[in-house]
Amino acid sequence: MKTLKNMLTVAFAIALGVNVATAQETVETTRNSILTDAQKEMVEAQKKTIKANKEAFKASLTEEQLAILENKELTRRERREALKASLTEDQKAIRTANRASAKEARQAFRETLTDEQKAQMKERRTAVAERGGKARKKIRREGARRGENLTEEQRAKIKKRRANLTEEQKERIRERRKQRRQAAE
Repeated sequence: MKTLKNMLTVAFAIALGVNVATAQETVETTRNSILTDAQKEMVEAQKKTIKANKEAFKASLTEEQLAILENKELTRRERREALKASLTEDQKAIRTANRASAKEARQAFRETLTDEQKAQMKERRTAVAERGGKARKKIRREGARRGENLTEEQRAKIKKRRANLTEEQKERIRERRKQRRQAAE
């Protein structure tokens, strides 16, 4: 009996040690820990450039175009399409130049990465995606998507948003839900 007790204690200690060792191995690496200082500066400069480009584009929008963006009766897609249709040639040129600039910046950044950094970033993306999938499953299991864990304020906001939806938007939502259910089956 005493030997069995000692063996169980040793087995438990070993299992606990393996668990702790595994937990220490899964310490998450951040993107900043992978990058060199020069690469970090490059990323920050790119972010500032993109932000300045967005602000310049927004400054070129007319009152009518701003009204399209603020129109809550339209879905996000409908607002985007309406805005695209209303853009002038100069605004289209700005958008094209902004996209090209961002693409060049991404390419320049990728060229500075070593093979080891690329591998580390790929591992990190995979781990984050897996963790995100697990988190979404957990939320579904806990019933948050059905509103069981919402505060009264959150429920009121949702109710208000739903009241402002057009019949067309409601139908689209029903269709998407139906498609998701079918895909899940």
